Amino acid sequence: MDEELSRVFKYSFDFYMKRLGLIIIFSVPFIISSLLLILVAAPTYLALGSVFLRIGSIPELSIFDLLITVVVYVLSVFIISDTIVNVNIIIRSKRTLTSIKSEIVTALGKYATRIFYIYTMMSLLLFIAQLLLYENPLQTWLYPLFLIMISFFLFFVPPAVVIDNSDTPTAIKRSVQMAIKNPTMVIIWALVGLVSMSLVEQITFFILPSPFSGYFILLVNSLIILPFLIVLQTQMYMEKYPLAR
Repeated sequence: MDEELSRVFKYSFDFYMKRLGLIIIFSVPFIISSLLLILVAAPTYLALGSVFLRIGSIPELSIFDLLITVVVYVLSVFIISDTIVNVNIIIRSKRTLTSIKSEIVTALGKYATRIFYIYTMMSLLLFIAQLLLYENPLQTWLYPLFLIMISFFLFFVPPAVVIDNSDTPTAIKRSVQMAIKNPTMVIIWALVGLVSMSLVEQITFFILPSPFSGYFILLVNSLIILPFLIVLQTQMYMEKYPLAR
């Protein structure tokens, strides 16, 4: 496992540095999706460079604000899905020697839609869980456990869709199988992401005052850390193919 992880990290870092400029360009929509959520009238807040929704404040919203919030969240999820697809296409083009331009033209209605369906389903399940557990004394334990569980099993959905051209049910099935077979990879990926974002946050808060620090963290996470995590995630998935090693 140590040799396998070393190989995965080495390839991911080498590929990331080699295609850094292109990856950053294709990651710009991550910023747009986050800004959409910040600008909407929903009770959102920044933490670790990500945007979160305060469930307890939803009753304070008007019907119009609630509808706008739903529309913006749907649009944001689709932008995120399409951006993840585009980064994966850059990775796949290296392996298959296909044209990035031609791939991206078809990706919007092909891969992004599938990932959007799955992420929307995931978001709805998490939202329902938050509502059901609202003001429950066990919420601080049960909701994180549910979040970890669903994130774990759906972790490999993006590469399953883009790399293997899986439809929605097949992508979920392959993601679950891959996660169960390689739980260590999922855990290490999560730790790398958590440590990286935490370091960026601590260093930024020390240098920049609020609220500028929060937006700078969002910028760094969107253009630097998250794209690398996507590259790492996809390379972990591709380890199941001996010829891709």
